[in-house]
Amino acid sequence: MDIILLESSLELVPPEIRDHPSVVKNAERQGKDPSHVLLDVSLHYHAMRNLPYKEKRGRPDIVHTALLVTLTDPDFRGNLYIHTLDSKVIRVSREMRPPKNYSRFVGLMEQLLVHGKVPLKGEPLMEITSLSLSDLIRDRGLILLDERGTRIARTTLCDRNEFIGIGAFPHGDFSIETKTLSKGSFSISQNVLETQNVLCRLISACIHD
Repeated sequence: MDIILLESSLELVPPEIRDHPSVVKNAERQGKDPSHVLLDVSLHYHAMRNLPYKEKRGRPDIVHTALLVTLTDPDFRGNLYIHTLDSKVIRVSREMRPPKNYSRFVGLMEQLLVHGKVPLKGEPLMEITSLSLSDLIRDRGLILLDERGTRIARTTLCDRNEFIGIGAFPHGDFSIETKTLSKGSFSISQNVLETQNVLCRLISACIHD
């Protein structure tokens, strides 16, 4: 079972708001260039008001929680990729152990997005690939988990060959491009679930004792 965190809310502060006073002040407080700071709605809310798709942006904590759920669970034996809203595809090593402390996670993601990989020396635990989403899924296909999809039992997903796509953004819907690339959408609950809840239910359904 290989998972893609789709349209993840993970990006550096975009160029159009790097001169905003709140962004500059926050970056100075951290001793960083604004272009090297992770976009976070809790810090950059006022600067983000006019950004396109603002409802899907500035929530790197969703990725943090998703990585903790998957990569600290010994029963997850699949591969994990992060696809970002700005179309980066990040390969995550099975050896990756995400920091539980959120501030350390932010620093790690800033390093990744600035330099393309972490750590900077040796075998990368996370790296930005040259792949597009369509490149990644070309040979196997993609299915989406979406509350509006066809209701199915979780266990039917365990042995499927396709990548399983789970949204890692706070609000809104998958883009038309992502939907077009997928083979279909499925739901595993009658309720709307957050990203980490979907991952927990999926992993637990596919444990082979």
